[in-house]
Amino acid sequence: MLAAPAALDPTAANAAPLRSLAFETLVRLDEAGAPQPCLALSWQHDAAARRWQFNLRPAVKFHDGSPLTAAVAAPLLQAALPAMTIAATGDTAIAIRANRPLPDLLLDLAHNGWLDTGPFRQTAFEPGRRATFAANEDYWGGRPFLDVIDVQLGRALRDQLADLQLGKADVVEVAPTDLRRALGATGLSLSSVWSSAPVSLIALAFPGSDPRLREALALSIDRAAMHTVLLQKQGEVSAALLPQWISGYAFAFPTAPDLPRARALANALPPAARTLTLTYDPSLRVARSLAERVAVNARDAGLAVQVSPQNPRADVRLVEIRLASLDPEQALAGLAAALGLETPAAAASPAALYESERKLLDGYRAVPLFHLPVLYGAASRVRVSASSPITHLGDWRFDNVWLSGTAP
Repeated sequence: MLAAPAALDPTAANAAPLRSLAFETLVRLDEAGAPQPCLALSWQHDAAARRWQFNLRPAVKFHDGSPLTAAVAAPLLQAALPAMTIAATGDTAIAIRANRPLPDLLLDLAHNGWLDTGPFRQTAFEPGRRATFAANEDYWGGRPFLDVIDVQLGRALRDQLADLQLGKADVVEVAPTDLRRALGATGLSLSSVWSSAPVSLIALAFPGSDPRLREALALSIDRAAMHTVLLQKQGEVSAALLPQWISGYAFAFPTAPDLPRARALANALPPAARTLTLTYDPSLRVARSLAERVAVNARDAGLAVQVSPQNPRADVRLVEIRLASLDPEQALAGLAAALGLETPAAAASPAALYESERKLLDGYRAVPLFHLPVLYGAASRVRVSASSPITHLGDWRFDNVWLSGTAP
């Protein structure tokens, strides 16, 4: 059964990384992004990929102890995927049909239709504050090694590092700017740093303003210097919304600054129009450092940028948006919505997807800067199996994590 409304909602934008502790989908992706069996053991489809059949894994139970059957799962999946027709065709068989080909259905199912059958069950959840999970004794994959996972939410990254040093935490999120400090001061080795793929877009978002001002600011930014100094070469420099590893064409968007062009645009503006306010959320990783560097670059182009945290009336926002899907078309639509851009047109090919993204970036309403991974530092007593405990999108898979001194 899906979780009650008061509990963690696995479909919420901020549900990562917790959702994979308690929830599962029919299909999961391996470290290379290839679909692998999860709640579905196998699948097949017709030649047009319009009709699919999935065979459910036997002996799976929801956290309330009830069995996972096709009759129960089908309506839950239908609610998550309303554009398709989903029905049980047997005790453990589910058919998914549509009026159009569904070549990327496995990617859809890896990120939709979350069911509470996972290795841990929720025991407490206070949004923005705390979440607690206990081992699922009846998990189909075998009981996880950890008895309890207690997660503090909304804690500043610097405070998390202090908790790690003091032995108050076993796993903490690490900002790229703190990576060297984490590796040195806490005694972490490189094998103790876990990383997702570059899944977080760092960008500037303009709700309005003169297009010439937006372009002048965009062309003044020295991404390479920020990447080397502030981000310690973590992630990727990018002027694209989608990262290179998903789209394959991010390199086609130029990232180098063009100060002569930026100065020309700035000089064409009235003096009073060359000043703007840049805001950011202080809880976001490295936001302040990046915002201040943007202001320095802008000054070189003849613009005056005032940095003001949490200013709802600011001219431009520095934002961080995490990808919600590995499907390029879905990922682009999600980023566009988060940035307040128009919905991109459906794309039947990589070339069409590129054209959709190019149109979104015309006018500089959004200015991508980087794609960053989510980094976690683990204490020395944390042990993991050969597979990574962090998915490509940054979700946690802690069923094969244990602490030294306990039997794996």
